[in-house]
Amino acid sequence: MMGAGKSTVGRALAADLGATFVDLDRRIERMFGASIAELFEDGEAYFRACERAALCSLLDEPGFAGARVVIATGGGVVVDPANRADMAGAGRVVYLELPVDALVARLSTDAARAERPLLEDRASLRERLDQLLRARASAYASAELRVDARPPVRAVVEALRAALAA
Repeated sequence: MMGAGKSTVGRALAADLGATFVDLDRRIERMFGASIAELFEDGEAYFRACERAALCSLLDEPGFAGARVVIATGGGVVVDPANRADMAGAGRVVYLELPVDALVARLSTDAARAERPLLEDRASLRERLDQLLRARASAYASAELRVDARPPVRAVVEALRAALAA
């Protein structure tokens, strides 16, 4: 889910593991020469197609299968069953779980909302996040691992490392 800390935690986890870190949103922006917000201007379906293309190109890169890579995806990538299947086939999928109250606290600034096209409307942030969480609940439940993202980053990384080692 947006605001859960995927990029921050992913970078820290990759550094700990000596792995490469990939932020899928940054890859999308490079591939399509536009910001996420600009891609959303052509509709969410168009953005999701761009997201799918970026994910597939990453997973198809020579040497990817044998590499140590931590990928931070956008929170909506899992709504596409093909993406879920591809990610599960490529490695371990983790859901950084954060309750709505914590998401609201992290995403309540205008800057945070401006970076996230699905939050740009001025509807209640809590209602919108709750709606997204409900709509994506079954997709998030398909993750192999669930980790509480409320603690500080270092604690989340340690919990992730323990879960991955188990």
